[in-house]
Amino acid sequence: MAGPLRYSNLWAKGLIYSCQIAALFWLALPIVYRDKSLPLACWYPFDYKQPIVYEIVFLLQGMGQIQISAAFTAGSGLYMVLAILMSGQYDILFCSLKNVLATSYLEMGATLSELRMIQGAQSVADAEVKQYCYAVEEITPLDELVNQQDSSNIRDFPTSFNRAFIRCLTQHRYIISVLRKIEKFFNPLWLLKTGEVTFLVCLVAFVWTKSTAANSFIRMVVLGQYLVLVLFEMFVICYFAEVVYQNSQRCGDALWRSPWQLCLKQVRSHYLFFLMNSQKHFQFTAGKLYNLNVERFRSIITTAFSVLTLLRKMDARG
Repeated sequence: MAGPLRYSNLWAKGLIYSCQIAALFWLALPIVYRDKSLPLACWYPFDYKQPIVYEIVFLLQGMGQIQISAAFTAGSGLYMVLAILMSGQYDILFCSLKNVLATSYLEMGATLSELRMIQGAQSVADAEVKQYCYAVEEITPLDELVNQQDSSNIRDFPTSFNRAFIRCLTQHRYIISVLRKIEKFFNPLWLLKTGEVTFLVCLVAFVWTKSTAANSFIRMVVLGQYLVLVLFEMFVICYFAEVVYQNSQRCGDALWRSPWQLCLKQVRSHYLFFLMNSQKHFQFTAGKLYNLNVERFRSIITTAFSVLTLLRKMDARG
């Protein structure tokens, strides 16, 4: 799981840092203008531009802005890390399925020549690129595997294969159960998020296009940065939903990478059972109304800019 952990840290840091930098950039505007304005225009029952009072109000608003930025990334960051870790679990499952026959032979006390035969029959599958999403497969020398065998626990092939295959099924059921819990928790939030992002992209883009030469260039940059940040968060949500969906489709492919032709009569019913059940793909949704994927991200952008075009036409007529 070193690969998924590394990628989850990388993506989480990227999302958190980008949001915090955007918040600090927004706080820097009043300092650049030196007009005693506030990061967030608010009404107060007192004159906040008085000495010391302005600094206190600015500090409180700055702390609130940073906390809002942290809350902004908390939900998406947690979802992103969970999606990467579950993709890592899928990688482990793919490796177990591909090596299910080799595991069975090890449990039945196979000799070095038999293990080499399995390795040779599986050499084509081992050479295939991009078998795993985040994990990296480590190959243990056959001599070491033979030395690790327990001679007092040798079984026949059907018993060994059933034990190895049941472990794969158990892990697959565990992955699906965890993904369903993640889906149950996040799908109402993503329904609100998709509507919020569509509205914000449309609104920010409209304000940005209404900017004139009289506006500060820095303020236009801030609006553009905020627009990119909102789109980036939505992309993260849709992209990792797509990653989980693609992984859920590849379970059958991983099983076919094993040298099944060597033991077709003994494993045929087990393989057919797993292949039929692996056709039920898992997909994250937004409020159980529509699926989240990269195509949904493109649809959100298209909808937002369609509404933006309508607003600009209405504004031109008015």
